Amino acid sequence: MVGSLVVKGNKYYAKFRIDGKQKLVATGIDAKGNNKRKAQKAMQEIIERYESLNLAYERITFVGFLELWLQRIRPILKPATWESYEKTVKGKIKPYFEKKNILLRELKPNDLTDFFCYLAASGNSHTKGGLCYKTVKNIRGVISSACVYAVQNQYILENPATKSLLPSFAHSIQKDVPQYTSEEASKLLSFAKEHESHIYIFLLLALFTGMRKGELLALTWDDIDYEKKMLRINKSRTGCRTEVTMAVTTPKTLSSNRNIPLSDFVLAELKEEQKRQKQQAALFGNCYHKEQDFVIRNALGEPYANLSAINRVLNRLEKNAGLPHCTIHGLRHSVASILDENGVALQDISILLGHESVLTTEKIYIRRNRTAKASTINVLDRTVKVS
Repeated sequence: MVGSLVVKGNKYYAKFRIDGKQKLVATGIDAKGNNKRKAQKAMQEIIERYESLNLAYERITFVGFLELWLQRIRPILKPATWESYEKTVKGKIKPYFEKKNILLRELKPNDLTDFFCYLAASGNSHTKGGLCYKTVKNIRGVISSACVYAVQNQYILENPATKSLLPSFAHSIQKDVPQYTSEEASKLLSFAKEHESHIYIFLLLALFTGMRKGELLALTWDDIDYEKKMLRINKSRTGCRTEVTMAVTTPKTLSSNRNIPLSDFVLAELKEEQKRQKQQAALFGNCYHKEQDFVIRNALGEPYANLSAINRVLNRLEKNAGLPHCTIHGLRHSVASILDENGVALQDISILLGHESVLTTEKIYIRRNRTAKASTINVLDRTVKVS
């Protein structure tokens, strides 16, 4: 492949042809002074990078590549993660780009910017309105991950998502995750215990440890040390809607491997639950599931295949107890906010929740009181005087 140098705006550009089309790529070299030799060297490096591209996929469309990417990454991702990627590709990205028939190599940052603007304006298939900032950002993240794979495998040279832009979301107000106060959490647990709910121990651990739902479902009795009054988190259970059986995997992040101290009250409740499960096992005999010793299980000792059953029971408990709706993940947020309101250090809350950064804890999990304190205004009243 032969190229030539072109000067545009006092900069050298490499001009050459690839796939029958002319390319003009900035060398990053100033055209002033004695820089032509440096520009020629830069041009040669650019041409060599283009020649190294994987030509087997030179005519693949962006949508075709995404479908290929989903197949390639499936064995290395957790089922729930892969399912969310597939849902995003098939539900949002494919319907928009399929009719445009854009080749992967011809995908420009502006094509993606236009797509994000479309999503913000009318990307919600249910309400016909726009999607919120967080959803569009997540979709952009999926596209960027796919493009990183494309660069690594030499399908393209650069990731176009990195130079794409997100539209303004002045109309989109981020909603707080539903949370409980300490009083509401107490009311939920008391109601669940009084009515002997089979998810009582699940709710108890959720609100006294802040564990993730996958960590709760993976918890086994040997993870609980009664003598040291400690609970060990070293695994998680993950799954997806299309796969009923959930697999035991590693925790979400390295910092998710942690130990959580347990109060005497929680330990006593766990001992009662373990005793109850042994009685159930004796009662049902061979019908009782004994393969894995999960703490969270149904009446027959079976691990919950998914959270639908727990969600339904939680919704019913909330309604009967006269409480507002709060999701299972909202309980985790509740723990963070309750601890923060009671003066627990942010670093300690972050460690409890298994976050890699205190920024995650502060920005996402803790609901700050947005009403200024009267004492704050009193300081100004005392110090700022008007004569």
